[in-house]
Amino acid sequence: MFPSQNENLQIMSHAVIGFPGLEENEKAIAGLADAGVRLIELQVPFSDPVADGHTLVNACYEALKHGGSVRATLDLAQRVCKNHPEVTFVLMSYLNPLYRYGLEKLFEAAAAAGIQGMIVPDWPVEEIEPWLPKLDELGLAPILMVTPNTALQRVARIARASRGMIYVVSRMGVTGHETQWGEKFQRYIAEIRKHSDLPLAVGFGVRTIDDLSALQGKAEVAAFCSQYIEWQRDDGSEVAAKRMKSLIKSMGAN
Repeated sequence: MFPSQNENLQIMSHAVIGFPGLEENEKAIAGLADAGVRLIELQVPFSDPVADGHTLVNACYEALKHGGSVRATLDLAQRVCKNHPEVTFVLMSYLNPLYRYGLEKLFEAAAAAGIQGMIVPDWPVEEIEPWLPKLDELGLAPILMVTPNTALQRVARIARASRGMIYVVSRMGVTGHETQWGEKFQRYIAEIRKHSDLPLAVGFGVRTIDDLSALQGKAEVAAFCSQYIEWQRDDGSEVAAKRMKSLIKSMGAN
């Protein structure tokens, strides 16, 4: 389940399917679930992930070499959704692989596997709106993105089409770099709140306990993805899960 508005901040983390390997994905997801992560993105690797920084770009490159694909993601989802019913799994992908697979076929397979939401950064709201009846029928929530340069009229349209939560891109640029959480960011969040009572998931630049502390009371979800993938890359999935567990424990102490 997605959180409700004004719930305590929770972490959403990440798996790039095929990185560091398909078998390792399943173990890593189990580690995240054991650590207390209740929202996990399953990213279909793509050769040109334009919203991602070097960490996820490199992970996608490795994942493609190791068999990562839409089909591999759906196969994995069938297992992890069944094994971890306490976790809400979200499919994250760029549009090209999904379009090539077949959108209606993809939506039906994702919902059947147990996936509850979708984040597709380069899928414009105008192209999503015709699919909303089908997505609602399947219980598959389109999680749309708002950025700092999104026009206010468009924010309202995105909010109307969003389900589950709204993904708030914290700043211009790509994932993985530092973000400032000052007054300008707070005004940005407040403006989005005017258009929706959905919970907000903030991503791009969430890397430390200080970042998480800054988001407490301002958002319901923090997308802690690039930093986790770096831990996984450098020290392995088991160590990465232990660090995530410590991070979640520290959040509870704040």
